[in-house]
Amino acid sequence: MNGQRFKIAPNTWKKLMVLGEKQGSIKLSDMAQELGLGEDETLIFIRQMFPNGTGVQVYQDASECWVDISADSLQYALPLTPFEWMELHEILSDVEGHASLKRKISDNGPVMAMMELLNQLELWDQQLSGEQQIIVKALDEAIANRTALFITTHEGKNFGMFPCKVLHMEGQLSLVAEDAQDHCLTVMGMKDISSTSAFPPGSSHKVSGYEVDEFIAAIRAMNEKETRLILKIHDPQSVNLFPDHHFLGKPCMITNPNGDLIWAAYVEPCEALFDWLYALAKKVEILDPSKFKQEYLAYCEEKARKIA
Repeated sequence: MNGQRFKIAPNTWKKLMVLGEKQGSIKLSDMAQELGLGEDETLIFIRQMFPNGTGVQVYQDASECWVDISADSLQYALPLTPFEWMELHEILSDVEGHASLKRKISDNGPVMAMMELLNQLELWDQQLSGEQQIIVKALDEAIANRTALFITTHEGKNFGMFPCKVLHMEGQLSLVAEDAQDHCLTVMGMKDISSTSAFPPGSSHKVSGYEVDEFIAAIRAMNEKETRLILKIHDPQSVNLFPDHHFLGKPCMITNPNGDLIWAAYVEPCEALFDWLYALAKKVEILDPSKFKQEYLAYCEEKARKIA
């Protein structure tokens, strides 16, 4: 047998592919026709493929014989080390075709596994210090209470501001605020803020939430940073649909007949948003746009490559 390759007849491959792609109930007569077998031969073939009976059920409904198949029972786990997953991923990246296999390697192989183990490795430069976390908490409380704060920068400048939103903008965590004197909107990077303090009472907000949203959308449009992201959420009850400190422009959610939630919003692609998607793991599927999905996968691959 040494030097010989295991060969399977084309007709056998075809039968296996037909069976492996089935999910749910199908008439025995229809399956027999697809397999190119008689009905009795089809039943024998099915029993050979599912010797323990697990994954298939044959039943009679009125005058028709039906077969209920769970093709997941024909799937097998491949016990590879993270390094071996990455080698397989690189091999497949260098060859054409095999789109389904490539997608499964990317979704379930080294990219997701390595990110799950070390997803914080590259975020040290973006993590907030203890002082910055205190500042963000103070800003969030001021936003919730619609109160003003004195904001001091590292350059020693003081501004009276009504904080409106803390969000990721142009790759960094930023504050959108309304000036307490002229009531103009402005953007400040969190890294530029050194401290906050109480502001004397008496002044009040004049800018509406709608104006704040339009201001953010205008900045994104000007910098061409905004895209309409469409997701399919498979388990909406266990998913945080509104990630902290992300501006979701014109969000929309509908439920399809399968119980999946279709989620859409204008977002700014950034590492923090990619991290949110990663945290959702298999509970989310990116439907559109394809460019965003490519950027997300490239981000995951680059992260896994650096970890290796």
